[in-house]
Amino acid sequence: MITDDKTLIEHILAGETEEFRHLMRKHGGTLLAFIESLVASPEEAEDIVQEAFVSAFRSLHQYDSSIASFATWLHRIAYNEYLRHVKRRQLPTVSWDEDESLLRNADGTDDDSWMSEATEEQMARLDEAIDSLPEYDRTLLRLYYEDDLPLKEIAYILDSKDSILASRLRRIRNRLKNELQT
Repeated sequence: MITDDKTLIEHILAGETEEFRHLMRKHGGTLLAFIESLVASPEEAEDIVQEAFVSAFRSLHQYDSSIASFATWLHRIAYNEYLRHVKRRQLPTVSWDEDESLLRNADGTDDDSWMSEATEEQMARLDEAIDSLPEYDRTLLRLYYEDDLPLKEIAYILDSKDSILASRLRRIRNRLKNELQT
């Protein structure tokens, strides 16, 4: 059985479409967990992931491994499916525009040492503060801290620029740090 994405994709594009199920098994759990963090119900998440896989299958010929890994490309498709889902339900979405002053004020430091010193009560407050963040910010935190993706891949998934996400991430961390200190 073929397990690497590149070979599987080559076989699928050569007409062995049944091989796509291996890609679904390989990436389905991670993709479902990602979408479940964005929606209210597991059923909604499953529908969105299913649509993402259908869309990925239809667009597989457009995949370019020099731009992103297959997993990152698939996350972007799933996120776009999620956005379409939100739009269909006419739920409010978060603005993607970022103030340019954030880029000018970005200092490039990533000091998360304050988190290691947090008490259990502070961590509970931190969880509450994270839950109260806008959806876009929670998604950014999830992809960066839980999924451990580099900013370049997150920027691709969220269709943004890594410099904008870096400054936004700094702003979120500062907000959360201040929440712990109050």
